[in-house]
Amino acid sequence: MLLSAVAGEVVVLDEVDDPHLFGGVVESAGGLLFAMPAGRPAGEREFWVRVLLAHREGYDGGEVGAAFGAR
Repeated sequence: MLLSAVAGEVVVLDEVDDPHLFGGVVESAGGLLFAMPAGRPAGEREFWVRVLLAHREGYDGGEVGAAFGAR
């Protein structure tokens, strides 16, 4: 639902093999592209899509952490 609400799409990049890279968001003519490295679980990708979207919308790190129950 979240992806459709922002006209978003997750694109998995098979050529990216960096364990420290979690992904990125790019605005395109059709909506938002969330580029994610391959080999990550769906739940992890979902988490990072939400974080990237929150950051894009102007929420700071503390607000995002609080929304996810981080201490």
